[in-house]
Amino acid sequence: MTLRVIALVGFISLLCNYTAHGQSNSLAGEILEENSTAPLAGALIQVVEAKKATHANEQGFFKFENLTDQDYTLRVSFIGYQDKTVKISLNENTKPLKIALTPQTYSMSEVVVTGTGTIHDINNAPVKTEVITAAQLEAYGGRNIEDVLNGLSASITFSASEMGSGLQLNGLKNDYVLILMDGKRMSTSSSGQVDLSRVNIDNIDRVEIVKGASSSLYGSDAIGGVINFITKKSKKNLAISNHTRVGQHADLLQSNHLTLGNNVIQSNTSFNLKHTDGWQNTTKEWHRDRLYDNSVTKTVNRSTNYTVGQTLAYYPTPKLELSATLSYYERRTDRPVGIPNWRYSNLFFQIQDYATTLKYKLNNKSWISLSSSWDKNNYYYDYQTREYTDYYDHQGKRITHYKGDRVLQSSERKWINNAKSAFYLGDKNILYAGIEHVWEQLVAPYRLATPKKSNYYVDVYAQDEWNITQNLNLTAGLRYGYHKGYANTLTPKISTRYALGDFNFRVTYSQGYKVPTIKELYNRYYSTIMSKFKAYYGNSNLKPQESNYYSLNIEYIRPKVKLSLTGYYNQIRNLISLQSTSTSYEDIQLLVEETMHYVNLAKAKSFGIDASMEIKPAKDFKIGASYSYLKAQAQRTDDEDAEDYMKFVPMDGTSRHNLSINTSWEKDWKKYKLVLGITGRYQSKRFYTSHGDAKAHQLWRFNTRHHIINKKMLKLVVNAGIDNIFDYVDRTPFGHNRGTTSPGRNYYLSLAINYQVKPIK
Repeated sequence: MTLRVIALVGFISLLCNYTAHGQSNSLAGEILEENSTAPLAGALIQVVEAKKATHANEQGFFKFENLTDQDYTLRVSFIGYQDKTVKISLNENTKPLKIALTPQTYSMSEVVVTGTGTIHDINNAPVKTEVITAAQLEAYGGRNIEDVLNGLSASITFSASEMGSGLQLNGLKNDYVLILMDGKRMSTSSSGQVDLSRVNIDNIDRVEIVKGASSSLYGSDAIGGVINFITKKSKKNLAISNHTRVGQHADLLQSNHLTLGNNVIQSNTSFNLKHTDGWQNTTKEWHRDRLYDNSVTKTVNRSTNYTVGQTLAYYPTPKLELSATLSYYERRTDRPVGIPNWRYSNLFFQIQDYATTLKYKLNNKSWISLSSSWDKNNYYYDYQTREYTDYYDHQGKRITHYKGDRVLQSSERKWINNAKSAFYLGDKNILYAGIEHVWEQLVAPYRLATPKKSNYYVDVYAQDEWNITQNLNLTAGLRYGYHKGYANTLTPKISTRYALGDFNFRVTYSQGYKVPTIKELYNRYYSTIMSKFKAYYGNSNLKPQESNYYSLNIEYIRPKVKLSLTGYYNQIRNLISLQSTSTSYEDIQLLVEETMHYVNLAKAKSFGIDASMEIKPAKDFKIGASYSYLKAQAQRTDDEDAEDYMKFVPMDGTSRHNLSINTSWEKDWKKYKLVLGITGRYQSKRFYTSHGDAKAHQLWRFNTRHHIINKKMLKLVVNAGIDNIFDYVDRTPFGHNRGTTSPGRNYYLSLAINYQVKPIK
């Protein structure tokens, strides 16, 4: 009996002791940016003594369960912010914490996603990624995204085009570069170009550029690289913004945003308008081997475009996100009628985008998503006067267009479905996998042998990121594709990163492929290009293009200095090119001067070196520069009578040397902040096989940014500056290649107003 009593007393004593000293409680809190209500979603919180860790959710909140009452040490870290340690004595009366992190003054770190499809600190990313940050975009103050990319990235160049943005990345034109918006393909025109005037600079958080073949992740169009525009993401009760920019030549940029929402649903509405009256740098024009002195052609035509966008996001649970987006875009380009081309029509573009996405978050940062999108890109002629065409209707009557007629030239439709996922398999592996289906159709009554043609393909891909050690990563990917009309494709990519002290070493090998476009397969149309009236014909027997890309990157990273050097070599087989062939009797009757066919005769190769530096010699002063050396060659196929026919010659539109320099200085007086920026771009001669090389030139600009009101709820910012400070104008006659279309020195002014209620908790 006595033993039972002793045991019972001992049990009660232990229970009381546990109740008094070992009670289980929870610890919750919120991670914010210092001097702001902005949540730091994804911040890492560690409880040292309990050996537990978690990440803050999208509202910045975190919670630990089943902690005993005792003293704990919390370590909080987030990319771009100073680490923070907090001591806490946990008991049943402990209130939720509010922990504010201070931005890292000298941090040059950014988060990137494009290279692998998964989130990485840029300094630790397995694949070398170039980033143009929001701060750089703001400091630059450009009139459009082409100006910004051309001014801040030496490896990107642009050439003027009425059909879109004539972009080149390390020597490969836009047909070989995939343009994404938040990982989704932007629709292209029938010419293969993306109209980047659709991109609203105000809504871009950063631009990620991955050079070299990325077909293992992104498929056919990524043989030369990927440019991904990452938009700003925020969850607010209410936010309203307006940005107006005006410049000479009636340049106007108008951008408006409205955000409404709560914890469950978010709505983002946007409107973006751009206009210019255009300009004329010369009245001289080569046309059909004759130089005219009184040309009416403009260097840049008068144009107006606008975009209306709407996004709805629904969060029924913390792990599930449903979203839907739509976008409508119109652009009208006015072309003068007169000597020597006598263009009878203006150009009208209309693009519609619709997309839905479902994303479900699993445990340990893993996730799966399903998405579907539909794009429709229409291109019209708007006739200003009567034109007798060389086409006939089904009754044999010549087709005539009259003033006011809007005639469809091409309509490109694309339906894309994606299922993809990322699985975090312990601390050492991330498996990224997916399946993609693409169906596309081109309707072009005057540009195809038949009114419409369609194509489709289905790809399956997988990639594994293996962190062999803390300093060594190996990333390998493989893509299998089935394409209508072509043999199956298998595309590998392998990349490794090794960290040694302050150095990063990256080595990459990747294969790329690109199937012929519908245009290249079936096109048939007539056009005056440069100074000749030409006939263009597709080739249904074309083979897919293939490439082998090799690169070596060395990076040196310190808090105030970041240096990068990349060497690469790219080989392309079965390059699709236009070849000059004999002109048929029927085309001679139509006054065709030259006939061009798409062929697989050409091979291409390129060697290049990209170098960049970022230096912060003082807290408020930054210096950045990037240099690109490029030797890109392709076999010449456009003229069988030329001495260098089928020999390697410089690829059209490429320049050997490109240099971008940008500096900024800022001073904050609390109630007023000033940012000064100077940016320069040098571009050497651009090579062309016909119509002359484009001149070397350099352009410099000066931008001032004034934060007049900088409060949590209200911000007012003014930009004022000068484009092309030294007033350089390229007056090369039309019909020959030009280095730049700049109108010369140009003054501008902009005003941005932002009002927001604090972010949702």
